[in-house]
Amino acid sequence: MPSLAKCGLLAVTLTLALATAATAQLPTPNLPDIPDIPGVKTAKFKMTIHGLQHSYFAGSFTLNPGQTCSFHAEGQVSEDWEFARGRGTVLVFTKLPGGLVLMHRAGRPPGDAAFAAPGGLKREANGFYDFGPGGCGGIHNWGDDPDCFEEHPVNSDLRLQYLSGKLVLDRGATQQVENPASGCGEEVGALDLFTFPYPLLAKQKAPFTKRQIFGRKRGFHLKLKDRFLAPLREPVYESVEEKLNGESDLTLKRLKN
Repeated sequence: MPSLAKCGLLAVTLTLALATAATAQLPTPNLPDIPDIPGVKTAKFKMTIHGLQHSYFAGSFTLNPGQTCSFHAEGQVSEDWEFARGRGTVLVFTKLPGGLVLMHRAGRPPGDAAFAAPGGLKREANGFYDFGPGGCGGIHNWGDDPDCFEEHPVNSDLRLQYLSGKLVLDRGATQQVENPASGCGEEVGALDLFTFPYPLLAKQKAPFTKRQIFGRKRGFHLKLKDRFLAPLREPVYESVEEKLNGESDLTLKRLKN
């Protein structure tokens, strides 16, 4: 993963709580050049981030029980998605007269703090599916599926927002991204896998006050811990278990304006 920016600055740790909803901060069109507005204050930070999301699903079910070619499947599938962003991302906070604070990446319009975070995705599968004896198809192992136990490079599309005194991390793209590990555990469609597939990233947020942003503190280390909600589904499974967790570390180091 990319290394953090070299800078001997003091870090203060904040604990971030995940949230499942927040209003998106959109770029504001047709604004004058913000530094030219009287009474404006700005603060710049170099940002680095490293994150990991872990998904787990286990289940078993039987189709056409008692028949010659009944189908039975049981197994566990886990997936790890890791991402990071190293040097080169500068966030600019701007406080307008009246107290409104906007945030953007340097060189972009207000509200635009999207960034790409390269990393990797790995899926592991254990278990089997049984089509029945003889000419029915026999037994096959989940781990024999393509793409299992392989790390696939991915470039995660993420964004930061500043909303109501909170710093928010969220997915940057609204469309579903193809999972490069989808060949693992889905060869015959026997397991429905995850309720929330890659690239899930629930919105994460924590207080980040104006006093902190425009104060004298030179660095912040933000620990983003999850409160993912992954409700168990109600399919034809005889047994089912699903878990989802993750965390991210975000470091902000103040720059001179």
